[in-house]
Amino acid sequence: MAKNVERLQAREAKELIRREKQLGARRNRFYMIYLFMILSLIYITDEMASTISIQFQANIVTEFFVKNMGMEYGAGLSLFSAIGFISYPVTVLIIFYRPLADKFGRKPFLVINTLCMGLGLFLVYLSKDIYVYMIGGTLMSFMVSHDMQCVYILECSDEKSRARNYAIVKAVAILGTLLVPLLRATLMQNVSERWHVVYLVPAIIGFVMALFALLFAKETNAFLTKRIEYLKTPIEERKQRSKEECEQNAQGGILTAVKFAFRHRQLRFLIIACCCFYLASLGTATYSTVMAKSALMTEEEITLALFLYPVGNALFTLISGFVSDKFGRKITIIAMSCSALACYLLFILSGMFKWTPYLTGFAIGGFMGSYWGAGDTIGGIMFSESSPTNLRSSVTVINTLLNGVMGGLATVISMILLPVIPE
Repeated sequence: MAKNVERLQAREAKELIRREKQLGARRNRFYMIYLFMILSLIYITDEMASTISIQFQANIVTEFFVKNMGMEYGAGLSLFSAIGFISYPVTVLIIFYRPLADKFGRKPFLVINTLCMGLGLFLVYLSKDIYVYMIGGTLMSFMVSHDMQCVYILECSDEKSRARNYAIVKAVAILGTLLVPLLRATLMQNVSERWHVVYLVPAIIGFVMALFALLFAKETNAFLTKRIEYLKTPIEERKQRSKEECEQNAQGGILTAVKFAFRHRQLRFLIIACCCFYLASLGTATYSTVMAKSALMTEEEITLALFLYPVGNALFTLISGFVSDKFGRKITIIAMSCSALACYLLFILSGMFKWTPYLTGFAIGGFMGSYWGAGDTIGGIMFSESSPTNLRSSVTVINTLLNGVMGGLATVISMILLPVIPE
């Protein structure tokens, strides 16, 4: 036992020296500029990994289910949604994976998450059947859900500029997804069967950004300060505390985070709000099918619409950030929720009545920017601001799980309705 304590003390002493050296290191006066550039490029990879499969939903269902299995499109889409539940057990690993960033730091997981997003995109590029596609897609969705670049943005910004900085970086990332329609028009050449090739370029971007993060990003001061405080606490003093406080509350833990959230009035009501809000997430995952099958838009028209999709998305994301810092989080949620309803109605009308595809794309982009502007305010900024630093990453797991559970419930509803709704 004594030897184990000595080894622990020696290991922690080495880590303390390393962490203090990291915290005391002088940073280039341009560090914040190039850090936010790196985070923006990583966010572009994240946004593309998040949305690219939604934008190619009609192509994926047509190839893997309609052509390969001879199914009707509605039945194929329903089966595709059902297969998506296979990834849910993997998502549960978030409970164990994300809190590790509270103990080992933000940077290692910024690098790992970005690298794995790129790997997932590359596997989808290589996929010739639904099985390889699901492996790549599951890897992407698992890593996308961690949003370590968001933790960096929030911890590297002061309270007054936090929402604004977050909105600016996300808006830049969304505009970066203009690469998708550009690749549709060039590499894919608006040929449905060539959709795989569009995944290659963002995969390469992901690999490069993982290397950049490894070489140039530094650990956040918020994490270093808290970790150093923990390491400086004598082991004898830690033993006087409860085991739960020492091992979980001091350095994160999902069970502690859940208990804390339900005891905390603000977080408790945020959880209720998220449950209601995420039920509407079905609208964020089906606009490709709406354009291709309900509005009967051609591949060329869809490509034109997707050129304006990031513009609308980025514009309303920016609006959300500036409104949040100027008028507060609650006003932002109400305003952006109303904006989301208006934009989605415009998207439906524009598609059904054959208005210009540019308006259709801008409208659905505005819906996405408004919806996730409100969603990020509830589940991202407000969850983060209402949590102590040592539990922040762990508490955000709750938001991710709520998103998955309520999104899954919405998917079940769609699986029931899709086969019976006429095309």
